[in-house]
Amino acid sequence: MSESFVSRADGYVKWLRDRVGHQLIYLVYATILVFDDAGRLLVQRRYDFDWLGVPGGALEPGEGLRACAERETFEETRLRVEVERLVGVFSHPDYNLLYPNGDHVQQWTACVVARPVGGQLHADGGETLGVSWMAVEEALPQFPVAYQAMVRAAMASPRDAVIEPVYTRAPLMPHFPVLRQHIQHDPVILPGVMAVVRDDAGRVLVARRVDDGLLDIPGGYCDLGETTTAAVVREVREETGLEIEPVRLIGVYSQDMLTRYPNGDMVYGVGAAFDCRLIGGTLHADHGEISEVAFMPLEKLLEQPAPMMSGMRQCWRDAMDPALWPVLR
Repeated sequence: MSESFVSRADGYVKWLRDRVGHQLIYLVYATILVFDDAGRLLVQRRYDFDWLGVPGGALEPGEGLRACAERETFEETRLRVEVERLVGVFSHPDYNLLYPNGDHVQQWTACVVARPVGGQLHADGGETLGVSWMAVEEALPQFPVAYQAMVRAAMASPRDAVIEPVYTRAPLMPHFPVLRQHIQHDPVILPGVMAVVRDDAGRVLVARRVDDGLLDIPGGYCDLGETTTAAVVREVREETGLEIEPVRLIGVYSQDMLTRYPNGDMVYGVGAAFDCRLIGGTLHADHGEISEVAFMPLEKLLEQPAPMMSGMRQCWRDAMDPALWPVLR
């Protein structure tokens, strides 16, 4: 890491760090893998860590991940790109970051593949000190483990998104309540999960929420120390009593996901939706967040009034069409 590091973080990250300090928090990132016609990968030298990397950066409130990916690539490399597909979500605690200024981050990264559509390659001289095209086999050994995992996933699975192993590193720490101590009701970006669990008749597991009285698929916000797959297993168990196994990533949702809770809290949700296999447990509602659980046709959810997080309606629609998976909304 650079000994002369001075944080250039601005926008949302600076606002948040001014309030929470250096403690471990989630940040939602987009990481972009851009390949040229020869199959070479766009790489860059970063200002904050002395390693080779690829374009990417933190999501801003109200911004979709697709727009974030295209914005960050242009800002850092002056290339205009178009996102082609979702590689997966990378959130394993092994990928946690300790910035030279002391900031601790568990990254929740949506990795995408994009293609160049314009612009002229040029490092911004701020976040990026140099940019170039490099053969994948030459770049891989120079990448940190998170980038290595992303590139290998993109090369190994050119159609379906990859999913991480179910993993929790003790002690599991709540994220949302810790942030609220510092930011009160102000808007915050939170990563979360949603589960589509079907019974033998093809009906979907739904839960009636206490806060708005509407039915929804099970889900919730990620805790610090777990992968997204562990979060979805935990949330389904807590809300419904059932044990599940995530088997496929339906998509990642970041547009129209603002929620205004009755107590005044505002959250920009970013959610990974998983198709899950039911493997055990006994169905029951937790009677805290959830008042009722049942299996029913997914179409029944769309007959309700719009949920607080309006983007969930798109998630429900996508869950009915596996040919679309994985989607990036």
